[in-house]
Amino acid sequence: MDFVYIIDPCLTMHDTSIADRFCRYLENNIRNYIPLCYVSNTNIACFQHSLSKASLIVVFNGDLKSDLVRQFIECARQNKAQIFPIAINKSNRKPVEYISEIQSYDVYEQLRLRDLSDKYTELVASDFARNIISAVMPTIYSNQGSIFISHRRIDGEDIAARLCDKIKQQSSETKIFRDVTEVKVGEQAQLKIDEVMVKTDAFIFLHTPKASESNWIKKELSFAILRRIPIVWVQIDRVDSLDISIRPSERPNLSYSSTDFTDEKKLSKIADEILEEVFKVCAAKTNDVYQSINTCVNLLGDRISKVNGENLIYKITVERNNYHYPQRPIIQYIQFFGKNPDKSNIEKCRNIIKETIYDNLTIISNRYLSKDIQGNIAYDSFENFYDHWYSYLNGKEGTCEKEIIISGAFPNSDEIHKQCLTDALIIFAKNIIKNGYKLTFGSHPSFQELFFEIAKEVVGEKEADKVINMFISKWFENKYNVNKEYFKTRATLYESQCLDSISTSLTQMRKDMIQRKNVAALVCLGGMLKDNKKEEGVREEVQIAREAGVPVFVVGSVGGCSSVIASEYLNKWNELNNAPEKINLDFMYSLDYFYVASEMLDWLKHYSE
Repeated sequence: MDFVYIIDPCLTMHDTSIADRFCRYLENNIRNYIPLCYVSNTNIACFQHSLSKASLIVVFNGDLKSDLVRQFIECARQNKAQIFPIAINKSNRKPVEYISEIQSYDVYEQLRLRDLSDKYTELVASDFARNIISAVMPTIYSNQGSIFISHRRIDGEDIAARLCDKIKQQSSETKIFRDVTEVKVGEQAQLKIDEVMVKTDAFIFLHTPKASESNWIKKELSFAILRRIPIVWVQIDRVDSLDISIRPSERPNLSYSSTDFTDEKKLSKIADEILEEVFKVCAAKTNDVYQSINTCVNLLGDRISKVNGENLIYKITVERNNYHYPQRPIIQYIQFFGKNPDKSNIEKCRNIIKETIYDNLTIISNRYLSKDIQGNIAYDSFENFYDHWYSYLNGKEGTCEKEIIISGAFPNSDEIHKQCLTDALIIFAKNIIKNGYKLTFGSHPSFQELFFEIAKEVVGEKEADKVINMFISKWFENKYNVNKEYFKTRATLYESQCLDSISTSLTQMRKDMIQRKNVAALVCLGGMLKDNKKEEGVREEVQIAREAGVPVFVVGSVGGCSSVIASEYLNKWNELNNAPEKINLDFMYSLDYFYVASEMLDWLKHYSE
């Protein structure tokens, strides 16, 4: 996609008051994701020459017969650009004659469905923006995607039902999964749910007072978090956000009363707010896909080439290893997805590929748990894909007795951004364990269950406790005593002595954790900023590691204390570690956590030799 062109409403309409507001909201919603041009009388001729198949045109239905607009639209059609007509009111539902066969986006109807006046134009402008972004980024986001509603039946069924019906009414393209309606009589419910969750594009968690009591809720949340599925956490009736053991972020995205869902007007607004939040969390993860591509390019170099940028299709050509006779190279086509791919996406990809002889097409998405091969099409996660090619090109990694500490806590930031920190923690933890290190952490309640689940996924449930070290202070003994035996089944548990205060006890725990000969590195992510820097836990752990000679790596892009610390050590990285400046700069600025984790692990391998 080159640009989205919005044609000024005054070129096609007399009364533009509502259309102008619509345009303002539309621009605000898409400008951060897509290059945008506003087409007026003064620049329409110039823009006409830049139209292509990758362009998208937004034009308002009206009764003005503008030759300039006609020429612009005709040129767009000749170049096979996408055209989205908009009907602002009942009198202009039909597009102008030269595009009359194209279905308009009906603003009046969208407002009617919500029982709202035109004062709520911003709501439907946001909805329309999602249509555009879906068209522009077909492998990243789809307004026809699947949303999974996770809820406890005992106190969440009525809320889920009302919300589901309202979303279907206001966004008919969206597919909603709710177990009561989607699981057929006689089907095994949990098997069906597991099947659907793999294919979901977003996850709505209705956190009702009884939700924390359900093991199924915990399982569903774990599944979504570990596959980095965008999650909208909806708090109901001010339930305690800490009563669930595994969380996508620190606090809920949205909060409502259960009675709000019985009020039709409130419910209409709630449905829009939740859909908008779904879009935001999906959009926040678009970087994941592009960073994955960058990581592949860094690994494969000139062995990988772009085939189709819009659909994120690439070709890998690699000479085969260890074969006595001459043979053709490995030829693999790959397509990256930020959403759940469907059959039409894959068929389109196969049509784009002109070559007839190649080994396979691999569809890459973090939704997949493990490799699945169907004919010459493979479905795999990016992590598995990368691990395969890294091993093929560099040999397999062995195990070691060393451990890497992760120091992390949520910063003061938006809840959507906090999911990015959770994603970063997952990526670092998985890579640490996969590369033969033990993962060590202080018993932060926000992340301990997450780390337990990661270990189970990487090495299996029987071996999971052997790759996790967990430190806890006896200062909190009364609080965690009930769970001590549980922790011992999930990790090697180390207890630090209780001193005269919580601060001195935590300092002792941090020293016990960091000042050990087997510690290979400390990785810091996030953390709360305090008025008194001495109270910042991440900062104290950095200082303890420096005194012990433990290499420290600080992630800057997640916000919070680690971002401040990274900026403080800019151009004096040798005070933290002996790694090359590039690695430290990547830690500070990069959003490609998979790549920077790989950089660190490669350096540690050679550093320890």
